[in-house]
Parts: sequence; structure tokens; C-alpha cells
Amino acid sequence: MEFGRYLVLSTSHVCLSTAERLDAWAALDRSLRPLAVASTHEGWFVASREIPEPYRRKVPLELLAAMRFARDLGCDHLLFDCDSDTVDGLPVFPW
Repeated sequence: MEFGRYLVLSTSHVCLSTAERLDAWAALDRSLRPLAVASTHEGWFVASREIPEPYRRKVPLELLAAMRFARDLGCDHLLFDCDSDTVDGLPVFPW
């Protein structure tokens, strides 16, 4: 049996173009995605593990920062939820 930890952050920690990119990646076959992502009704569930090159270049900087923030807290996944609060230390994008 395996257990994991995840951090919940507001979707406003990613900009609109990143949100559109996450939606597009979630719709792709998982072998074509630069990172593990699943769409939810209110945001996305994203694996926070390190991303190898060359995939890292495809991931927006604010998303990489949020993933690092989650890893630093010992979380292996990140749930972006539109109803969640923002946190200090990460950029916030009004959209």
C-alpha cells in the first residue's frame, strides 16, 4: 500500500496561458505530456516531482515554482483548486 501527500493551492497561482496549457496537457495521452497532470472540475492535480530535461523547458516558471514549493513541504502532488486560498511566496495572477 502506498500513501502520498498533496498540497492544495489556488488556481490563481498560475497565469491564464498556463491554465490553458494544463487543460491541453490533461487531454493528451499521458506519454505525450511533459508532466503528470489530471483535470478536475475546479482545477488540476499535478505531480510535483522534478521534471527531466527537455520537458522542463515546456513548463512555465510559475508552475515550476509551485511544484518546488510543494516538494519543499514534502508533498508529492499539488492540487490547484479555484476555491483554495493563495499563499505568500508564490506569484498570483488575476483571471
